[in-house]
Amino acid sequence: MRIGLDLDGTLVSCYERQMTLLGLLARACRLELDIQDCWALKREGLGNRAALMHLGVTPAMAEAVATLWEQAIEDFHWLAYDRLLPGVPDILWRWRVAGHSLHLVSARRNPVCATMQLRRLGLDGFASVDFVDPFAADGKRQALERIRPDVYIGDTERDFLCAREAGVVPLLLCSGLRSRAYLERTCDASVVSGLAQVGLPLHRALKPGE
Repeated sequence: MRIGLDLDGTLVSCYERQMTLLGLLARACRLELDIQDCWALKREGLGNRAALMHLGVTPAMAEAVATLWEQAIEDFHWLAYDRLLPGVPDILWRWRVAGHSLHLVSARRNPVCATMQLRRLGLDGFASVDFVDPFAADGKRQALERIRPDVYIGDTERDFLCAREAGVVPLLLCSGLRSRAYLERTCDASVVSGLAQVGLPLHRALKPGE
């Protein structure tokens, strides 16, 4: 089986890096920001700008903070906050031993730092690795169309849409950026708690729409 995998929120944590940097920027801008409230809003589908404004930050300041966040979030200093999610190395190893090919498709603007991060975390053995620009709307879909995995495992509604548009079966985890309730409300796909709950082979490997 050809298994497509997202990185952030699927194989590695995303809370620590995202919210540590956001909290630092808020303090630098003299904003009183409840990080847990902000994270809860992000888990329910809001981006940084919308979450900040929902919490009372002015649109201009929300734009400034979010822009600074986007410029810094992939610096290697901040990538060091990421941690492998529970059980990930063993699960990937078992899948490879079972004969599955693993294909990483992740939205990253800095492929050099991303590659260094994979080495630091010991994430190797992928049959292919594709880093696509997170601001390129069709980047992930195009990569999936080229690789043609049987399933794509991710953690956001964007992962779901890109997989469906590419004709790939999506499978979503609520271990990352979005909550189970949000994913089940917005995506017509199976949602499980984490990678350890993914059973292979899939019960029914149908293409979307069948």
